[in-house]
Amino acid sequence: MKHLVLVFSFLVVGCTSLKDASESRHNPEVFVGIEDGNLIYQGEITETSNNVIFSLFRAAEFKPNRLIISSQGGEIGAGMNLGQWVRDNNLDVEVTRVCASSCANYVLPAANTKYLRKDSILIWHGSAWQSNWHVDQEHREAFNTYITLMRKKETDFYADIAVDNLLATYGQSKFNFLDSTLGFFGKGTVGFDYSKADMKKFGLVNIVLLDGEWDWRKYRPDRSNLVKRIRVDDDFEFKLRRFEI
Repeated sequence: MKHLVLVFSFLVVGCTSLKDASESRHNPEVFVGIEDGNLIYQGEITETSNNVIFSLFRAAEFKPNRLIISSQGGEIGAGMNLGQWVRDNNLDVEVTRVCASSCANYVLPAANTKYLRKDSILIWHGSAWQSNWHVDQEHREAFNTYITLMRKKETDFYADIAVDNLLATYGQSKFNFLDSTLGFFGKGTVGFDYSKADMKKFGLVNIVLLDGEWDWRKYRPDRSNLVKRIRVDDDFEFKLRRFEI
């Protein structure tokens, strides 16, 4: 199944190995641990990283109530597992640099309170329910088995957190970004985002702006052309289990 994970994962920049606290100072892009009473998750979402954070939380005498995350995503199942854990433990989530793909799909929406900084980048670009997967014939049967399981899991997950599961794919009907050159630091568009008001239409509530504003394009203009702002239609109607097997 390893080759399938490579197909499903969002492009991740940087190393995927875990670093301890001292090493993280030299490589701040990758770290999973507890610092200053908060859970820290930086880097790709993987089952290995998930198990580390789960274990640290279980062992902590004083349980942190906030997960501070910066991640460009990871495999669908690992993302949902992390999101479900956030939900089960009634955690808040704070986004630092970026929360993309599985992070935006599953981790942020599962939070009790969602904290954004003025320059926090959110990126959606599809989910298990997107229709335009490109899989060669050799891997088609394995893919169909995998994606069927992920679609059922995703539908149940979004229903549990009371979020419309159109959240992660709505922008695909508004902007054909998948025909562009992918790459967070390269040319082309890698995904889309929504205004705070439009996120609420999908069920993303309890969003707190730590700096009193959320306008990351102003603070990170070199990234602004990579993410398309999608406006949700005025006649949009919220619905649970919109996609269901």
